[in-house]
Amino acid sequence: MRFVRFLTHARTTLNRYLADGSTVAWQAHPAEELRKLHIVIGNESCDLDSAVSALTLAFIYSERSQEHDYVPVLNIPRRDYRLKTEVGHMLSKCGIAEAMLLFRDDLPNKFAKDVNVVLVDHHVSELAPHVVEILDHRPIDGANPKYMLLPQNCVRSIETDIGSCATIVGQRYLAVEQPRSPIVAQLLHATIVLDTVNFSATAKRFSPSDLVMVEQMERELSEGGQSDVGRRSELFNELVAARADISNLTLTEVLRKDMKIIQTERQQVPIAGMPILIRDFIELSGAEKALREFGIDSNLLVMLGMYVSPVDGTVQRDVGLISLAGQSQLVECVRLALVGCHEPSLDLRAHDVGSRFMGGCYLRQHNLRATRKHIQPVIKRALMEWEEIHGFGCNEVYFFKEKPKLGLS
Repeated sequence: MRFVRFLTHARTTLNRYLADGSTVAWQAHPAEELRKLHIVIGNESCDLDSAVSALTLAFIYSERSQEHDYVPVLNIPRRDYRLKTEVGHMLSKCGIAEAMLLFRDDLPNKFAKDVNVVLVDHHVSELAPHVVEILDHRPIDGANPKYMLLPQNCVRSIETDIGSCATIVGQRYLAVEQPRSPIVAQLLHATIVLDTVNFSATAKRFSPSDLVMVEQMERELSEGGQSDVGRRSELFNELVAARADISNLTLTEVLRKDMKIIQTERQQVPIAGMPILIRDFIELSGAEKALREFGIDSNLLVMLGMYVSPVDGTVQRDVGLISLAGQSQLVECVRLALVGCHEPSLDLRAHDVGSRFMGGCYLRQHNLRATRKHIQPVIKRALMEWEEIHGFGCNEVYFFKEKPKLGLS
């Protein structure tokens, strides 16, 4: 229960560094104070990999460096926790209640100079000047201005061939004999099984390291010290069902459930990752209203759909592009970039039955190995090239270059 106690005390630990427990200002410490605060934070999508990696890594470091304080933070507002259905399901299963967790809005707006930050499952952050370590498995966005703000002495463990960041955390966990926690092993094990699509040969989202780590966690959790392959399928189906459970969410919340933002100099483009295919989503009653609410401040919406069959675990993926301002040239620019991508090839083709829903573009993705971490850089490059070619402000481009083509729902 050491892990649960650690999470329970995390808020108290954080408050020691805040003036009067405020989320506005940091408490000034005497010069002789040697303890340092380390914030361990996952990425803004806060999927199971991000959440579990942040929580478990903070615990591991806290146990091994007790002269410092480590606080795990989920990188979403507290109000969005209900959207992360698979995260809530798995943490609740392990006896971890929402009240034990810290979220982005529990942190001050501005960090004190002596606060250190550890990034897990991402490497680009507003907190870059404070970052002392990175654990990630996505391609490096080296041209991003925030990445270039990282201190030179920042330790960077970025392994792009690994399927789950939890595998990298697991390597830290097993590197030293202590601490050991059955809950940590259970969380890491479940996360890797979900992230690798249960080592599906079709999805091909795992490396040998992921498989080795799951087997080690299974031996640690098993009374007989044996790996349990049969249990993986049951666990995977359970987590897929929890992730796909949108019964208590509005359609706008479904769009926000697994959202990331692509930021360029002139615009923000939201990417909605959804546990259903986009072609199925746009057929739902109220889909157009939800998309307009979701993208109210954006000119382009990107949607990535994934459906995992509960019968045999087969995966389907598709992509949707919509411009709420009717900017068809922008949609076509991004479409061409995605179709022309070769590293890796996304193998995008039109759906068997076409749609002009909201004037958008909808494509079936046949390379099931390619995920958002591969697609996002392609879209960002296309947006930057578009802005460079047009050479003037985004508002002029998107709202006055063409008349809106709203399409039919």
